[in-house]
Amino acid sequence: MSGESLFVEAIRSLFNPSPVQAPPNVSVFADRQQAPLTPYMVWGVLLLVMGLGTSYGGDWLSYLGFTLAGYAAPLLYVVWMVRSDRYEREPLAMVAYCFGWGAFIGIAAGILNAVVTAPLLGAGGAGFIEEPLKALGVYLVARGRLGQEFNDHLDGMVYGAAAGAGFAGLENFWYLYEMIVNNSFPAVTAVLVRSMTAFMHIAWTAMAGRSLGLAKVLKGKVRLSDLAPGVLVAALIHMAWNTVPPFIAFGLILPFMVESLRRQVRTALDDERRWGYECFAPDEKPEDVE
Repeated sequence: MSGESLFVEAIRSLFNPSPVQAPPNVSVFADRQQAPLTPYMVWGVLLLVMGLGTSYGGDWLSYLGFTLAGYAAPLLYVVWMVRSDRYEREPLAMVAYCFGWGAFIGIAAGILNAVVTAPLLGAGGAGFIEEPLKALGVYLVARGRLGQEFNDHLDGMVYGAAAGAGFAGLENFWYLYEMIVNNSFPAVTAVLVRSMTAFMHIAWTAMAGRSLGLAKVLKGKVRLSDLAPGVLVAALIHMAWNTVPPFIAFGLILPFMVESLRRQVRTALDDERRWGYECFAPDEKPEDVE
């Protein structure tokens, strides 16, 4: 597929994702190289703490309830994505790395939004900053030492969801503080609203990861440009989410994205089933998974 056709596919998949028609590259069946996964878990935790600490100083610990409430729904969404990957689940250490990346890259997103987005593009332009930054963590996993762990589009959605969740939780702390402390919103209402918004961040980055995974399926390797179709579509939906009235965002865009992601996951699972993953998914020895 050309870059243009992958962009068209990214749009079409929002409504009706179709199975991969071409035979998959042999790389989707490659066993990953044996290597310790502990460093990924350590880096995931460090990146998370650096993101929270740099963004909020010690407030994220002083107001730990806001931190935990902000991350509760994103973590549940990631658990759902990981469990949806039935045949060849990704190592939790690498999922944690992407989760931490999402929180850490929120630092850069905050700076760039203040310097570039606010004066030049307004609130609607935030997605064009945030979506590439979040998705970059998925690319780093796909091209890293354990890149063979990144097999296909379902893997891309899992790692993308993790990066989106880390970012959403970081952002949620500020919004919850503003809504509850400064604007006197009921805590339950604030948490519910931010939990729904968190899903959008997860879905957007999952879309970008899906594009990267499709490139791996079709070509056996990934390039940074392979993120472009999913990132661009995600940024456009992000822009719409930020600019339309709330009743349209929560009444139309949110349920649409929930159903789109559900269909994309189901179609990716069908692809893996057709490729024989039920019987011979890439080998992962228990002793290698930490």
